[in-house]
Amino acid sequence: MVVPIIVGIGVTIAALTTRAAIATAQRYSRLSPQMIATLNNIRLERSNDTSLHDSGAKAEHIRYLKGRFNNTGFQDRMTENEALLVLGIEANEISKLDRNLLRQRYRKLMVMNHPDKNGSQCS
Repeated sequence: MVVPIIVGIGVTIAALTTRAAIATAQRYSRLSPQMIATLNNIRLERSNDTSLHDSGAKAEHIRYLKGRFNNTGFQDRMTENEALLVLGIEANEISKLDRNLLRQRYRKLMVMNHPDKNGSQCS
C-alpha cells in the first residue's frame, strides 16, 4: 500500500529533475565562451566570440548595439543622455517627446526587464 506512493514520488522527482536538466542544458548551449567566462568572472585576453558572426536577427541586433554604445557603464549620477539611452529614445525623437511616448518607452523597458519574462536576472 505504501510502495505505490513511494514509487509515484520517485517517478515525479525523476521527471522534474530531468525536465530541469534539459531546460538548463538548452539555456547554456546558447552561450558563447566569452559569455561563460563573464559569468564565472574570468577575463579572457583574446576574444574568440563567434556568436556575432552568426546570421539572424538576434546577432544583427547585438552587433548594432555593440557598435552604437560604448562599453563604459553608467556614471555615478545618471545624466539625461544616459536616461534617454536606457529608454531607447533616439535623437530625432526628442523633439516630439511627450508624456505618452515616455510612458510607452518606460513600460516597454519594464516589461522587457521583468523577471517573470526572463528579463533582468539579479543574483
